Amino acid sequence: MIKKLFDWTPRDIAYWEKIQEKGLGKFILMYGVVVTGGLLFIIFGLVTLFGWFKQLGGASATRDQSIFLLGLLGFVALVCLVAGVINSLITWVVEQRLYRKYKAHG
Repeated sequence: MIKKLFDWTPRDIAYWEKIQEKGLGKFILMYGVVVTGGLLFIIFGLVTLFGWFKQLGGASATRDQSIFLLGLLGFVALVCLVAGVINSLITWVVEQRLYRKYKAHG
């Protein structure tokens, strides 16, 4: 990963140009929301779900407990969505700076 920050190949540049053509909005949607946010939600959603089941201790969940779980999962989804969008924005800015640097020197 660190090598990629300092040693872009022509293939890397061409790949980033294709991403740029699609635009920032699509990058945020695909990389930020779907990939990063989705992966985070799977991980933290499962942790939340398993923790909730462990807390039940084998008993049946009441209606209020089930509603609480849905609210908790909704909150986890929102946090993961925001984290994914922030990650994609930071990635876009860093990649753009590197791209401009290599285009200017190459």
